[in-house]
Amino acid sequence: SLIHEGDRLLIEAGSTLALFVNHLKEKKGLSIATTSPMIAESFARHSQSSKVELIGGVLTSFTTALHGEETQARIRELDVDWAILSPSSICIEKGICYYHEVDAEISLVMQQQAKKSMLLCDSSKMGVPSRFSAQTALGPDAFVTDSGADLPMTEVGQHFANARVFYAILEETEGEDLFFLNS
Repeated sequence: SLIHEGDRLLIEAGSTLALFVNHLKEKKGLSIATTSPMIAESFARHSQSSKVELIGGVLTSFTTALHGEETQARIRELDVDWAILSPSSICIEKGICYYHEVDAEISLVMQQQAKKSMLLCDSSKMGVPSRFSAQTALGPDAFVTDSGADLPMTEVGQHFANARVFYAILEETEGEDLFFLNS
């Protein structure tokens, strides 16, 4: 596992990450800071041994994440092990991309602040054009995708030259999606 007990995580908003945090609830002593009200509430309800911080900011109708100058300032104050990201798409030319500029800005600040970054993105988002890049020079340290990503990886792989790549297997059990990661 990439995430260890006691790690400090910075998690952006998104449906993929809402599923991902379900697999962190058994880990003890995590410290999670997030821009997602949904992720903060879900994790706080189900993990009594971990600390959760909802990073303040502006919530608008076009994004599920809190954002703005207050949000960026708080992120810059945090000492975190991992930034956990899930972009709108992985563009062939621009790498990690978001549809809204405010989401790209938050992603960049998170990546700059964290010691390591992990990107979760399913293969349907690879090679899809989007508007605002949040690609850093080094790219993510870990990249988690589904097994359908083999073909698109040839097109977007240059953005993940430094990343360990993991393939997630999606299984459905009683209506709940579970990811089992294999490297």
